[in-house]
Amino acid sequence: MMKKWFGASLLILVLALTGCSEDKAKTEEKPKSEQKEKNTVAEDMAKQQAKVIKHMKDTAVELDPKALEADSNAYDKKIIKATGKVNSEAQKMGGSFEFKVGETKYKVMNFTMDSSIAQGAEITIYGNVKDGKDPKTGLTTLNATYVE
Repeated sequence: MMKKWFGASLLILVLALTGCSEDKAKTEEKPKSEQKEKNTVAEDMAKQQAKVIKHMKDTAVELDPKALEADSNAYDKKIIKATGKVNSEAQKMGGSFEFKVGETKYKVMNFTMDSSIAQGAEITIYGNVKDGKDPKTGLTTLNATYVE
């Protein structure tokens, strides 16, 4: 009788250890597949972002300050491209900065992830013209969704 209990206990122990080692092997493989999925998602997002930026650059209309001053709706539903100089310290995403195109000043809402925009830098923004003027500064507001 003792041999049967010993044999059964040994069998259960072996099965338990075998089960544990299989679980361990499965958990080691799982992170690798999750990492591959994360890499694939990141690559897909980068490709989509590149397509959006290319489309934005291809369809953007050069901002003419005089045309915008004459008609505040001149750039409705259009992607604009404006090249100028940063006149104030640029804040990170969601912040704003003053931007000068030619002799005309604008307030730019920064909707980019770019935090390297420095005062005095010559940059090109892509985005759109916001309706109305900024109540604090009285400047026309441009929304920047991409900055070069």
